Amino acid sequence: MNAMYLIGNIANTHGIKGEVKIYNLSDFNRFLVSAKIYVQIKGVKKYFIIERVRPQGNLFIVKFKGIDNINDVLAYKGMDVFSDEDVSKQLEEDDYHYTSILDKDVYSEDGTLLGKVISLVPVPQGHLIEIEKTDGKKALVPFVKAFVKEVTEDRIIILPIEGLL
Repeated sequence: MNAMYLIGNIANTHGIKGEVKIYNLSDFNRFLVSAKIYVQIKGVKKYFIIERVRPQGNLFIVKFKGIDNINDVLAYKGMDVFSDEDVSKQLEEDDYHYTSILDKDVYSEDGTLLGKVISLVPVPQGHLIEIEKTDGKKALVPFVKAFVKEVTEDRIIILPIEGLL
């Protein structure tokens, strides 16, 4: 059985000719012409072949082969997009898969538990990690070396930012 790699989310439709807007959640550009991606519907994979793709801000506008009408893509709005392709061997030092960051406990450099990573937010400068703090409040921390000191198998160690944590 192939592993599933979360690579994006269908944010919305685009126009009336069956195009969709997809948030890229992958460090690698997997939205290439002829790439095979899929959504899951009740445990069943629904595959698509990318016919056209173009960037638009933090999104990709994607046209799937054989889909030419907005009505054919409306049902996929809000769904996560996956790939079977394992690119972990292509990761460089300090590169991480989106899914390997989610649900990790976050600690300060002195060992204090601060919370847990609940999402990765794409911004033009990179990514922010969204942390649900131990008091239930949420905080955003830039996912850069200046603030994220270490990522291990089970935790992320950060430099606490005064006023944010």
